[in-house]
Amino acid sequence: MHLIDSKAQANAAWMEHQILDHVKQALRVTLGWKVPSEGIPRKLSSVQFTLKSFQRHLERLMNLEEQDGYMAMVGEIKPNMQSRVDRLEREHDQFRLALDDLNPRFEEITEFDPGGMDRLCEDVYSLLDQIDRHDKEETDLIQETLLCDEGGEG
Repeated sequence: MHLIDSKAQANAAWMEHQILDHVKQALRVTLGWKVPSEGIPRKLSSVQFTLKSFQRHLERLMNLEEQDGYMAMVGEIKPNMQSRVDRLEREHDQFRLALDDLNPRFEEITEFDPGGMDRLCEDVYSLLDQIDRHDKEETDLIQETLLCDEGGEG
C-alpha cells in the first residue's frame, strides 16, 4: 500500500511540475508584453491573473514536496543530505513570502507609473529565475539520492 501511495504522490508531483512549467512560461510571456502606457492597466490585470495562478500551483507543488514527498524520502534514504533538504524547504518559505509581498505592490501600480510596472515585472522575473534554480537543485538532489551507486557489493 505504501508503494502505491508513493507512486501516486510522485505522479501528482510530476503533473504539478508540468502544469507549473506551463504557467511559469505564460507568466514570462505576460511580463514581457510591451504595451504603451495607456495599456498598463490591461497588462497589470493579465500579470496579476497569471501570477495568482502561478502562486496557487507553486503552493500546491511545495506542499506535495514537503508533506511525504521527496523531502521526507531523501531524509529517510540519505540522512547525510538532510541539510540540503532543509535549505530547499527554507527556500519554499522565502518564495511564499516573496509572492505575498508582490501581490500588494500590484495594487499600487497605476497607468501613470510605467517605471513602477517595469520594476515590478523585473522583480517577478527575478523570482522566476530563483525558482528555476531551486527546481534544478531539487532535481539534482533527487537524482543523487535515487541514482547514485554507493558501492559496497563486493
